[in-house]
Amino acid sequence: MTLQAVGPFAGRHTIDFAELGASGLFLLEGPTGAGKSTVIDAVVFALYGKVASAESSGDRVRSAYADDETESFVDLTFEVGAGRFRVRRTPAFDRAKKRGTGTVRQQASVRLWRLAADAPASTDDEPTGEMLSTRLDEAGAEIQRVVGLDREQFVQTIVLPQGEFARFLRADPEKERPALLQKIFGTQVYQRMQVRLVEMRREADRATEGTRRVVEEKVAHLAGAAGLDETALAPVHEAVSAALVGRSDTRALDAALAGPLGLLADEAARARAEADAATAEHTAAGSAAELARRTVRLLETRDRLGREHTALEAAAGVQAERGLRLVRARAARTVRPLLRAAEEATVAVDAAAKGLAAARDVAPPDLAELVGDVVPGDGVPPSAGLTATGPDAAGRVGAEPGARAGLVSAYEDAVREAAALEHAVQVEESLQGLRLALTTARGAVENHDTELAAHDEWLAARPAEAAVLGSSLELARTASAGEADLAVALQSARHRVEAHLRLAGLLERRDEAATKAERATRDALVAVEREAAARTARIAGLAGELAAGLRAGDGCPVCGSVEHPAPAALGADHVTADEVARAEAARQRAEAALTGAREALAGVESQVATARDATGGVSAQDAARQLTEAEARLAAARSALADVTRLTAEIDAHATATEERRRDRALAQAAREKAVMVVDACTAKVSEAEAEVALARAGHPTVAARHAELVERAAVAAGLRAALDDLLAAHRELSRAASELAAALAEHDFADAAAARAADLPDGEAAALERALREHDAALDRVRTGLRELEDDPLLVGRDAQDGQAGPDLPRALEVEREAAEHARTAAARAGVCASRAQAAQEAARAVRQSVELHLRGLGDAAPVLRMAGLASGTGTDNDHGLSLSTYVLVRRFEDVVAAANARLVGMSDGRYELVRSDRKEDVSSRRTGLAMRVLDHHTEQPRDPRTLSGGETFYVSLCLALGLADVVTAEAGGIDLGTLFVDEGFGSLDPHTLDQVLAELDRLRAGGRVVGVVSHVDALKQTIADRIEVRRTPAGPSTLTVRAG
Repeated sequence: MTLQAVGPFAGRHTIDFAELGASGLFLLEGPTGAGKSTVIDAVVFALYGKVASAESSGDRVRSAYADDETESFVDLTFEVGAGRFRVRRTPAFDRAKKRGTGTVRQQASVRLWRLAADAPASTDDEPTGEMLSTRLDEAGAEIQRVVGLDREQFVQTIVLPQGEFARFLRADPEKERPALLQKIFGTQVYQRMQVRLVEMRREADRATEGTRRVVEEKVAHLAGAAGLDETALAPVHEAVSAALVGRSDTRALDAALAGPLGLLADEAARARAEADAATAEHTAAGSAAELARRTVRLLETRDRLGREHTALEAAAGVQAERGLRLVRARAARTVRPLLRAAEEATVAVDAAAKGLAAARDVAPPDLAELVGDVVPGDGVPPSAGLTATGPDAAGRVGAEPGARAGLVSAYEDAVREAAALEHAVQVEESLQGLRLALTTARGAVENHDTELAAHDEWLAARPAEAAVLGSSLELARTASAGEADLAVALQSARHRVEAHLRLAGLLERRDEAATKAERATRDALVAVEREAAARTARIAGLAGELAAGLRAGDGCPVCGSVEHPAPAALGADHVTADEVARAEAARQRAEAALTGAREALAGVESQVATARDATGGVSAQDAARQLTEAEARLAAARSALADVTRLTAEIDAHATATEERRRDRALAQAAREKAVMVVDACTAKVSEAEAEVALARAGHPTVAARHAELVERAAVAAGLRAALDDLLAAHRELSRAASELAAALAEHDFADAAAARAADLPDGEAAALERALREHDAALDRVRTGLRELEDDPLLVGRDAQDGQAGPDLPRALEVEREAAEHARTAAARAGVCASRAQAAQEAARAVRQSVELHLRGLGDAAPVLRMAGLASGTGTDNDHGLSLSTYVLVRRFEDVVAAANARLVGMSDGRYELVRSDRKEDVSSRRTGLAMRVLDHHTEQPRDPRTLSGGETFYVSLCLALGLADVVTAEAGGIDLGTLFVDEGFGSLDPHTLDQVLAELDRLRAGGRVVGVVSHVDALKQTIADRIEVRRTPAGPSTLTVRAG
């Protein structure tokens, strides 16, 4: 194990426990407070991240003598059954901030390796092996797994620290002791088995409770489905209740269900017969009513058709006139599209003439002269050679073909000139941008000139600034020299102040301990005097006590005579043997208290001497003043050191900034040269563009204006040509439409177009007229057909429409049918209810039987589980001792531990004490028994509570118990090998004889292959044990250790 900056140890120390424990016994000795227990704490901290004693703070791991740059760590290599492992752990602590004031928390860390079997022992940062974890939680869990003990169990079986040596002896027999034994002996499987059986019992109870509730629900459903009262279902309830507790099977249930189910089946059969008879009566009544209804409907239909036929015959003349009107309308409908086409052609000619006139009005004079004037109402321009409209007008349009050709030529000339100006227009549009780019380029050159001037001015001031920073740095370095020495001086001053604070408290404790020792001395003298007085008084009255027991004829125990002439009288204040024993016990308690008080006083005096040595002979006032001065000097040095760091960084930044500014100036110079080239190029482009635009304007304000004028002229010429073409096409369409209309009028015998328009009807009116004619003809055919069919119907044979014969009594027939239907519905409903009730009862009965069968199977399956769970948990009737399975197993192991401990305890106590396992409860609040323990005192033959033992007795009884536990565990296959035992203090409470007995037992352990490390400052142990770790304080305050082995 290697430790550094841990507790009172400021430096690095390495302990080879393998070499140290080669002889089987070694001593860890040194003055009180020097750090003996710290070595044990380091072992426990490396494994579990906490120190050995539960009452000690984890802050004691970090050494108060270490500076912030020194790392505190414990590096431990250990070997268990699972292999060799190495763990390196550092504690959390607060260190000063590197910048500013205050502290920052340095977090704890851990590294865990599994070492190779042949890997040599080393303290390298990366040993030969496998890195298992660097996380605190993972590493802690893995170490606990391979060691097999948690921290509390470890300090009760392997490392027995101060204040916790007797924890196993006094452990709670219900919680702490079972947990420790179970972990050590690996008997968790019995606990898990016990827990699993309890869970299985709960599951079985839940399952049977669930099936019981299902049975009750099914029985309730049966009662509702059958509709029977509780009296009728009483046998069923009795059979179900017996089955739920397993007293009967399903045969009794079937017999109880047979009665209610039979009654329901009989009732359903009777209701079904009544429903069938009522249905037959309803069928007969329905047939008679239907016949009456049909006869009445036929008579009413015949009367209605006769009246309708008479009305249709009277309207025949009107229908003939409507037919003639429809024929003329259909002929006019044929001519209608031709009339509409002729009208549309006339409108188109007028529109085309107006369009041509409008285009001429907006055209330039030279283009307007090409088409001449348009004659109003004629639609043809006079220059085209037409003077009137008519069918041949289209042939006369265009008598002067030169007009259209002139328009085409004007259009093509304008388009060609406009296309030639396209590039000049684009150049003119870009000219403003070129001028702006030239201005921008000239501005960029000016900006670069300004930037270069700023760079030159800034760089000129840099050398002087660098000189000032260098001078400040030299001054700061001079002021910060000696910071390390000042830190050591501050630490020493702080230790002296802390020593004075400890000394003040220790002096108060020493006075209190001295007072207690004086009081204990007086109490011990009083107890001795009282015991002596009691013994003297008892001896004085012993003759009277002997005489009181004499009987006539018995020999005197003093002289042997059978005659007792003058027996001594027993005084009223005679002291009995019990009173002497109580006085002796009081004396022993007083002496034990005196021994403890003197040991406490000696310990405090030793601590007082240590604290005085730590003050260095300086008064408290001088120590406080020296601390203040040391803090001020160190603060000034550290401030100067911070200035050195700051100024060094500022000088580096100054040089870097200067170099970057020089690079920026070079880049600015290159950018200016590039900007000058851009100015030259922009100037050439502007000159070339201005020359081309001036040539293309040709007297116009801009090239764009000239181009727009040419585009507009081309559009006007195209518009005139299109309007002229539209007028010629309209004339041709009008001539064609007129010819087709004349032919159609002649074909349909219309005198003119006006006659055709008069005969025409709107589409809706013509459709209505045609629909009325069809409906009249269809109605007449329908009526005649209906009358012919009724003449042949058998129900109307012999019933002439004119004789007035009455029809059947329909209301009476309907009433009879309704009454029969109501009776049939009622009977059918009752039959359905009875059948459903019987069916539901059958199904509910089957469900009851199935649920009871399921419950009985569950009871059968649960019975073994319930018995085993009761036996394992100690609550069953067949568990006479009331011990759980896990406790029973641990009792057997515990008895072995007690037996192994007694093998040593008999010798150490000279046969006075013996440990016995007890079934009695150690506390009134305890519920379990089996792992309690008593100390049998053979002087009185009375069992004692372990808590009544004195300090020395507690120590060696606990030692025997720990050694016995280790022996049993080692002998158990599959247990944990407790090959090493650390015992921290307690030897000072032993008298010389008992100490010799304990040392003899430790020698026997060494001979048996065990390794025991003893932590003590007792001189007798120093003279007996050669291999040791010597812990000593240094004059400066920190402790050091030396290993002496071999």
